[in-house]
Amino acid sequence: MMVMETEGFTAALKAAVQKTSARMGIEVDEERARKLLQYANELQKWNKAYNLVGRNLGAEGLTDLYIDAISPLCIRGLLDGGKEVLDIGSGAGLPGIALYLMVGPFPLTLVEAQRKKITFLRHVCRQLGLDEIRLYPGRLEEMLKEEDHLNAYEVGLARAVMDPLRLIKLARPLLCDGGRMVVFVGKADAERIRKASLSMNEKGLRLEVIKSTQRIVGKENYLAVVEKAGR
Repeated sequence: MMVMETEGFTAALKAAVQKTSARMGIEVDEERARKLLQYANELQKWNKAYNLVGRNLGAEGLTDLYIDAISPLCIRGLLDGGKEVLDIGSGAGLPGIALYLMVGPFPLTLVEAQRKKITFLRHVCRQLGLDEIRLYPGRLEEMLKEEDHLNAYEVGLARAVMDPLRLIKLARPLLCDGGRMVVFVGKADAERIRKASLSMNEKGLRLEVIKSTQRIVGKENYLAVVEKAGR
């Protein structure tokens, strides 16, 4: 029964990724498809045991999570050119690992504080040979105290971590000049960020765009893209 469930999940996820990728003009080759399905199967297995993303979340829910995670690829050029990328509150690797498997390699740092999720991230990176992925086993607030991480990242990603306005403010010192923070938000938080755009300018930040991903994920979701202004 477990094998049949896994095969059904794999087939559904592969079809969903291919459909979503085509909408964004991205081609997923067989090697990438193989690794993303291997990652997804590991996540499904570990989630049942360790409740990484919700133990009662079935195959359809996990597929929705994955599709949502890769939606930043609709922002043209976001991850081109080997940019240094930071995934804040990576959890089980969504969005960071999902995006890496789709369009990597690129230098990627995953920030995660929960021990069971850190263990899973280390396991899946080892299993898939994801050598360019680094793990920061701690909180964002701790990272901000370490000089090596300041002004170091060209792209920041955050999905369901904390209040988005607080997150944007906290993440600013980690971004290089011209670096962009991409935050996954719902309709209400998208409107809050839009209203706060003038005050962001005073803090050296610029709201670049709030982009709907509804045509990709089938839900009223948004990506808020905020740029750190140069000095």
